[in-house]
Amino acid sequence: MREDLEEILPRLSDSDLSWAPTEGMRTVGGQFIEIAATEIMLLAWMKEGRHITFKEAESFAEGNPTLEELIGALKSARADTLAYLDSLTAEQLETPAPFPDRWFESLGQPMMQPSEAFRSLAAHEWYHVGQLVSYLWSRGDDPYKW
Repeated sequence: MREDLEEILPRLSDSDLSWAPTEGMRTVGGQFIEIAATEIMLLAWMKEGRHITFKEAESFAEGNPTLEELIGALKSARADTLAYLDSLTAEQLETPAPFPDRWFESLGQPMMQPSEAFRSLAAHEWYHVGQLVSYLWSRGDDPYKW
């Protein structure tokens, strides 16, 4: 899924970060923050059994981060996720584990296979990348011509 995100990065600049197609929609920068913060929240739970709030997870974005800084946060979160994923055995990935009822993909179930959480994380990113592609398209940057 990261390939899809990386495809749009050269099409963006710092000046795009505060833009959204219409008032009330998440900004371009907000989409990046949503992707990284959700990954940070999930990893805190999976590695440490610790629930952190979205506000805590998005602390990397305090102030006005640049596109480069947001990309750095995404890369850092992904590196941590992949390192943790690599540390798990196939059995650990498939053995149901407790998840907080706050996790959006567990459907409120108290137990969930970690492999499903990793899949939902990838789907979550892909969903927001699709939004970013739509944002660019709404400004005339047709993805079929990329």
